[in-house]
Amino acid sequence: MHLEEVCFDPETPFVKASGMNRYRLLDPRGSLLMSLPIEGGRSHHQPLGRVRLVQPSPWASQHWKHLVNTYRRAPYFDYWADDLEKIILQPDSLLFDYNLRILDYLMTKLRHPLKIHIGSQNQPRGLLKKAWPPLRPYYQHFEERLGFVPGLSVLDLVLQCGPNEAKAHLLERRTEP
Repeated sequence: MHLEEVCFDPETPFVKASGMNRYRLLDPRGSLLMSLPIEGGRSHHQPLGRVRLVQPSPWASQHWKHLVNTYRRAPYFDYWADDLEKIILQPDSLLFDYNLRILDYLMTKLRHPLKIHIGSQNQPRGLLKKAWPPLRPYYQHFEERLGFVPGLSVLDLVLQCGPNEAKAHLLERRTEP
């Protein structure tokens, strides 16, 4: 989390299976891939800034229910729940806008002053892959059964550890560009 500025280009081509519309959560069986459905299904040859999420959004209530059912006993769920419910149940129509709103929310809650620019300087995929090496293990609520499960969304980290410890975990994976 050593970045102070990041630039996202809405003209970046949307790439299937790139993670631009997916995130991983933990459930009793292990890692669960959550996908945000996009209009046009698999035939979405367009820039990321024009990719539309399916509306109306029954998927949003399914995502929220899964988050509640899986994380309601997490130590910091109550701290984050009201805001997350609003974000998840009221998605933007564009995937690009939705992702930026979530990133901005998380950086605000983690008190990390990330300046987000919209432009054509860098593609988000390469920049974020370079900036986010793996986390060291932290407490996960199914750890006794599953062991530590890597590669989950930052939502898992913040719901389990809270904003201060989550920020400390993110800061300690600092790498030089």
